[in-house]
Order: sequence, then C-alpha cells, then structure tokens
Amino acid sequence: MTVASTSIEAYRDHKETGKLGRQASTILSKMSPGVDYSRKELSKITGFELSAICGRVNELLSIGLLEELESRKCSITGKNIHPVKLRTHNVAYFETIPLF
Repeated sequence: MTVASTSIEAYRDHKETGKLGRQASTILSKMSPGVDYSRKELSKITGFELSAICGRVNELLSIGLLEELESRKCSITGKNIHPVKLRTHNVAYFETIPLF
C-alpha cells in the first residue's frame, strides 16, 4: 500500500463516517489556533514520520480543517515552506468531530 492510497483511503473513510483517524486527530490536537506549522515542525511535535504527516496534512487540507499559508522559512530546516494552520472558522467545529 502506498502513501497516496493510504491518504485516499483515510479521506474516503472520513467522508463515509465523519470520523478522523488517530494520526489526523493527534495532529489537530497538537496544533494551536492562530499558529502556523511546517510539516517538519508537525513531525517534531507529534513524533510521527514526515511521510505520515504529509499524508494526514493533505487529508486535512482536502476536508477543509487546515489551510495552507504564504511561504516562510521552516524553523527546523531553514528551507522555504508553505506552512499550515487550523482554519479559524473550523476551530469550534473541530471540537465536535468524532475522533477515530
């Protein structure tokens, strides 16, 4: 199974059940409203591999729980990245989503 197929499967599962998987739920729970994160920064604060973070972030972007921002430098790598943050209008909604 590839990362892409796992992401598609997680997305379809969310669409069908309305629930987020454990990794996606953990990522959201570690994020603070109004703060943006690089994928590498999310990897560091969650302890998940970068490949898992990228898949779950793409899933969360596609269902509208995260938004991607303008470019900035990553605090870990120093590379230019497009950080993500919780969508402001979804912060209250996130608290109502059934988790795994």
